[in-house]
Amino acid sequence: MNTSRARWDTRDLVRRLCHALVVARQVVDQLAPDGYADSEQPSNNLRPEKAISETALLLLAAESAAGQHPEVRAHVERVAQRLIPYARSERIKLALCMEPALALDYAHAHICLARLGYPDQDFDALLRQSVQSQAFTGRERPPHRMLEQLWSTDLWSGLDVSRRRSTSAVARLSQLNLPMDLLNGHREDIYAFTHALLYCSRFNLHPLQLPRPRRLILAEAEGALARCLDDQDYDLAGELLLAWPLTGKSWSPAAAFGFRVLAQVEDAAGFLPAPITRLDRVHRLQGLERLNYLLATSYHTVYVMGLLCAAALLPGRAPPVDISTEDAVRGTASRILNRLDASCPDMHWRNELDKMDHLQQDAIAGLLLDIAMHRAVRQRDFAGLHTLLQVGCASNLVDSPVASQVAEMLGRVAACHRARPVLSAGMEPVAPACEKSAASGSRH
Repeated sequence: MNTSRARWDTRDLVRRLCHALVVARQVVDQLAPDGYADSEQPSNNLRPEKAISETALLLLAAESAAGQHPEVRAHVERVAQRLIPYARSERIKLALCMEPALALDYAHAHICLARLGYPDQDFDALLRQSVQSQAFTGRERPPHRMLEQLWSTDLWSGLDVSRRRSTSAVARLSQLNLPMDLLNGHREDIYAFTHALLYCSRFNLHPLQLPRPRRLILAEAEGALARCLDDQDYDLAGELLLAWPLTGKSWSPAAAFGFRVLAQVEDAAGFLPAPITRLDRVHRLQGLERLNYLLATSYHTVYVMGLLCAAALLPGRAPPVDISTEDAVRGTASRILNRLDASCPDMHWRNELDKMDHLQQDAIAGLLLDIAMHRAVRQRDFAGLHTLLQVGCASNLVDSPVASQVAEMLGRVAACHRARPVLSAGMEPVAPACEKSAASGSRH
């Protein structure tokens, strides 16, 4: 048997999903009533509606695994029963009456619960009144939020062929159909990408057709994954990894490695930590105050791991146990690591990499090259980027969106340098053959 095709242990995926559902029960008990207010850092404030809605989404995703795994079913039912009073509370009903433009946002948890077998006809009637009101369309949204609204409508009223066409048109306006700025884009751009993908795939509940070929979308996901792993941003890293199980059955070596990193971090910490959780505050707080802070700042990342495991439990969608070395170019990783080890202290991904043999490291050399390029861009190390592109060219690793965007950026900087030499003293133009290869390799 080819061990590279052996799948991740189903029991472990179930264990991780159940852990997220246990946290979900705590979130409902502690945060669904009033949310969370952080007196020291108001950016951590959490509205109860957000926790309620995201908990319902986790339950909907977990439902796909509940039929085969009774322990998942038990957790889903337990959390759903706790969630129902908050999803259909007087506060939510009043919000439907007062803000019809946000009706589907407020009703999202209700819609998910109804899909799970917990209907409420009276709530449906009130929601229908809000949806039919003049002000229902009174909120402008970016494309990924439009996709969310259309999915909520389909979940509530049933899939419609004409709506499928309109949703596909919206998807073509989203970040899924538009190349991301992988070098200097904002975190919100990656968020838009991951959520557009989530609302197109719909956890395989009547998924929509992707607006671009899967290989192009996954190539961009891999380029963004390199940045998130190096930033130790496991919230976005987990959302990016959803791209593989939600769009097909094959995981790239880089994606399989990314899942191993997240699993290792979760096992070491006891949960998947979020960028906004501050350990010094965790150590200062005690009792219920400490629990609420941890839940409010990290529950979303815990949920992301739960969503990822739920998607991986779909038939044939689990990540491989081992990294495939079929396309590895021997010796490539060590050349890139020499530069990486000199530029940054140990990272979580580096600890996982050290457990792999040299050929497996070579198999994810493209991911390592992307990480090195991201670091060099932040440092404005144009000469270093030039060298990295040369390393990539020698190992056939420049057919990627990150390398393509680096080559284009260096071309722009070189042109600017010729006009204003002070910008990058000592930087030579990119070698023409390498620049042409990288810049054309992933053009969409």
